[in-house]
Amino acid sequence: MVMKDKLTGYSIFALSILFLGTWATFTIWGLAEWNASAPFVSNQITTILIAAPVILGMVVVLLIAAWIGWTMARTPPPAPIDLEDFESVEESKEKKK
Repeated sequence: MVMKDKLTGYSIFALSILFLGTWATFTIWGLAEWNASAPFVSNQITTILIAAPVILGMVVVLLIAAWIGWTMARTPPPAPIDLEDFESVEESKEKKK
C-alpha cells in the first residue's frame, strides 16, 4: 500500500510538470503564430488580455497538482491502528458503569 501511494504521488507530480511544460510550449508557440487583429485594439493588447489570465490560471492549477503529487509521494503512511487499544478503552468504560 505504501509503494502504491508513493507511485501515485510521483505519477501525479511528473505528469503535471510534463503537461505544464508541453502546454506552455504550445501556448507560446501558438501565440507567436496568432496574427488575428481587431480594428479598435492592437494585436498585442488583445493577446495579453486573452492569454494572460488563461496562462496564469493553468500554471496555478498545474502547480497545485504537482504539489499534491509531491506531498503524496513524500508523506509517510500513517501508523496502523491497534485494535487492542480500542478494546481496552471499551472495557474500562464498562467497568466504570
